[in-house]
Amino acid sequence: MQLVTCCSFKGGAGKTTALMGLCSALAADGKTIALFEADENRPLSKWKENATRRNAWDPLCEIFITDELPLLEVAYEEAAGRGFDYCLVETHHGSSELNNTVIASSNLLLIPTMLTPLDADEALATFRYIIELLIGENLAIPAAILRQRVPANRLNSSERLISEMLSTLPLADTPMHERDAFAAMKDRGMLHLNLRNAAANSSMRLTLRNLEAAMEDLRSLGKFVSSTVEH
Repeated sequence: MQLVTCCSFKGGAGKTTALMGLCSALAADGKTIALFEADENRPLSKWKENATRRNAWDPLCEIFITDELPLLEVAYEEAAGRGFDYCLVETHHGSSELNNTVIASSNLLLIPTMLTPLDADEALATFRYIIELLIGENLAIPAAILRQRVPANRLNSSERLISEMLSTLPLADTPMHERDAFAAMKDRGMLHLNLRNAAANSSMRLTLRNLEAAMEDLRSLGKFVSSTVEH
């Protein structure tokens, strides 16, 4: 079982969106996914409730509550024993023993960020924290910045400067662009199933193109993750 963690100690950095998108990409490829939920606000559980109502939840995916270290240990053993292909984890805010354990146990660490000065600073701080932790534990785990909400057309001058600065760090191959389909995932469920449902509904023909573009971003992210952890 490959453990992939979305890391940021700042709220609003896009961890949940990244995790939801990656989950859809992997499930669309037929992978089974255990989702570990450490956030006490339960955004993933609410996502599943919304998705189930819309017929947009994939049974290849299952949520485990892991907001305490003993629960994390039990969930990991159960998921590994059941043979899940991937375990996707979202760190909670701040540094903690729980976060450190997840980071040190991961096969890949993704650090989501938007192209704003505040978000980039937080991403750099998270990246630095991770590297120091891994060095202290004598671990070699790949980590990459995942750019989010990147304009699909032209970057402004500030975004270009931030993008150039981030390019000095390991990056996920392609960003998640700024698309309505990503913003709507929390309410509408898994994107690959939204795409399937839209394709079967002639009244959603205009929406279909936007969903296809978003899904192409996610396929690229899924390929990056798979190639990184499996080689």
